Amino acid sequence: MDAAHFRHVVGHLASGVTVITTETGDRRHGMTASSVTSLSADPPMMLACINNAVPTAAAVADSGRYAVNVLGDGQGELARQFATASDDKFRGVAVHPGKLGLPLLTDALAHLECEVVEQVTGGTHTIFLGRVVTATATAGDGQPLTYFRGGFGRFAFAKDDEVYGRARELVLSRAYPADQALPLEDLATRLGVDQAAAFYALTRLSSDGLVRRDADRGYVVAPLDVRTSDETFDARLAVELGVLSLSLDRVTDDEVTELRRRFDAMAALLVGERFVDFHGYLDANYAMHEYLVSLAGNPLLTSTFGRLGIKNVMTRSFGVTPETSQKFVEAQRHLVDGVAHRDAESARRGAIEYCELAKERVREILVATGGTL
Repeated sequence: MDAAHFRHVVGHLASGVTVITTETGDRRHGMTASSVTSLSADPPMMLACINNAVPTAAAVADSGRYAVNVLGDGQGELARQFATASDDKFRGVAVHPGKLGLPLLTDALAHLECEVVEQVTGGTHTIFLGRVVTATATAGDGQPLTYFRGGFGRFAFAKDDEVYGRARELVLSRAYPADQALPLEDLATRLGVDQAAAFYALTRLSSDGLVRRDADRGYVVAPLDVRTSDETFDARLAVELGVLSLSLDRVTDDEVTELRRRFDAMAALLVGERFVDFHGYLDANYAMHEYLVSLAGNPLLTSTFGRLGIKNVMTRSFGVTPETSQKFVEAQRHLVDGVAHRDAESARRGAIEYCELAKERVREILVATGGTL
């Protein structure tokens, strides 16, 4: 098989784009890589293929560690920078240290830090099998950068995202009442799109928890009641109280600084008694609490937090009205201040206060909207 012909054909396989980073001594190494994939969920493992001619291959073998930085669709130039030979590939790039001390690209969509457990030679490359030690993803709806036929680009999600957004607004505005069937044909007609686009929107609404699949009626608008709300917020509180108990005495000053930064980003989106940008607030709120949970350094706790559906409950309740209260910000400020001062009791009181305020606000909204959402 001619190598040039092989590269042309295999270039039709679209792949995500990452930057592999590591550190040996006081020297940082990094390279753009598309031959990276998840290998196993239990235990969590990643696979990275690196050309042996690139210095990063020897550096990963020497250090026994590497980080996978997943790039977003606006980071094509960053991918090119790390794909080009240079004495300092990190010039002008925001970087912060990970749990393993590896250089992580701050603006990447996601980070995974791995310890090499095995390496295999395949042709001109070395395949590094890495056990994932930490994994984090940014809040928000960033899209991945992709590599296809020799160029960087993005998936064509824009139209589908717009249709999904309009469908979500229909559900949140109660154009379809709680526990009512949401026929595919009717949704497509209301949105003015084909049924394929409407079906995509339904599948995302189902993932959001806004609709559920009924064996007899098809997709049905999922009702939100007090019990669902209380259980979700109580579960979040239980996780966060556990984190405070486990980790407060070993939180670093840098971690406190990052927690405050995320708090400030969230607080800026609530002015007076109104949301400036509800969805922006929701993403920032989630990012702050997710980071708080990550301070325990316990992947199981972080995974449990991610499965609670906090954003779904807040979207379906708090998102009904632009009105809110500064009490929510103040309660979370007490929580953050407690962490900053390593004052466990103060932090616990802030977490409990915030939980009780959230549950009470959902009750108020449910009364105003007739009992269900």
